[in-house]
Amino acid sequence: MKLFKILSHPYTLIISFLFILISGQHLGGFYALYILLGLTQGVLHSVLGFFGIVVLLISYHIASKQKSYLQHGLNILGVAMLFASIFYFFKNDTQRYNWGTFEEGLPLFTIVFTGFIAICFLIGSFWNPSPRSGVNTTLLSKI
Repeated sequence: MKLFKILSHPYTLIISFLFILISGQHLGGFYALYILLGLTQGVLHSVLGFFGIVVLLISYHIASKQKSYLQHGLNILGVAMLFASIFYFFKNDTQRYNWGTFEEGLPLFTIVFTGFIAICFLIGSFWNPSPRSGVNTTLLSKI
């Protein structure tokens, strides 16, 4: 259960998103670099990635006080913006300069791992076992 709390934390999702490895023909790097370089020019993938991170931080720090539909909506919107950022990054790469990311193992693993963390994050934001739900939390906390 402690591992699931770590995997479903928004900071874990943000960090794994920023550290996605991109493999280019001549130069590769972390996705954070591509977001920062694109923000100066207002590129769509950079704006989506930046605001996706901002939405997740707002959801965690401001909307978490209420545990309302607002927080759930912001979580879904933030994750959707993060993955729309990655989608548009590769879609707008008409010369297929960065498509080596899908041919090499480690960069592909980082994308899949970020997707796994995003699924854990969404499950963790909607599902919160309580003692009244019939789930023995003391037993699950020892796992």
